[in-house]
Amino acid sequence: MSKFRDQIIQHEGELPPGTPDTEHWIVYTQKKTGAPFKWAGSLNAPDAELAVQFAGEHYGLDEACVAVLTHHASFANDGPCGIEPLERGDTDGDDGTSWCAFGLPRRGGNLNLLGTVKAPDAATAIERATCQYANGKIVQFRVVPEDKILISDGRGSLIWRLHDMNYKFARGYSKVVREKWTRIRDEEEYEDYRKEDIHRHF
Repeated sequence: MSKFRDQIIQHEGELPPGTPDTEHWIVYTQKKTGAPFKWAGSLNAPDAELAVQFAGEHYGLDEACVAVLTHHASFANDGPCGIEPLERGDTDGDDGTSWCAFGLPRRGGNLNLLGTVKAPDAATAIERATCQYANGKIVQFRVVPEDKILISDGRGSLIWRLHDMNYKFARGYSKVVREKWTRIRDEEEYEDYRKEDIHRHF
């Protein structure tokens, strides 16, 4: 062992708390312009800038999207989840700061961004989101402070796959392949073969 490793580090007072290497971030994607942001998953990143970058690359590998929304997991405030859709509340108001409201259409589904409400705190924001957005189809609401939301629309960084992913897609029954097969088989015979093959393998 080197002499450097034998040294005993002297430190007075309490050691500072450790800093985690990464933190947890929630990701939502928008598939096309004008569509709602939908929950896509989560990831770990050391800071907000890398969280947005990782989200664009990681979730862009699954399917192309036009925008990515990210927020730190600690900023998510979830209301109670009902078995039946929540009834519209009567807590209205416009005082306080702005909160983004997400709605869960069913248990096991994906949260969708519905809009914003103003409220002085998270609990009131959930009540006002229920009042404003409950439509007989939402079983749970989540609110996040709007100033904690990060959105990338691709102008600052790519938010779709950076390399060719066509090898992942089934090409065996594309239009071109179908035309080649039907030159030597009739349409009905080809269709029966296609259905049986897909059923057997998928």
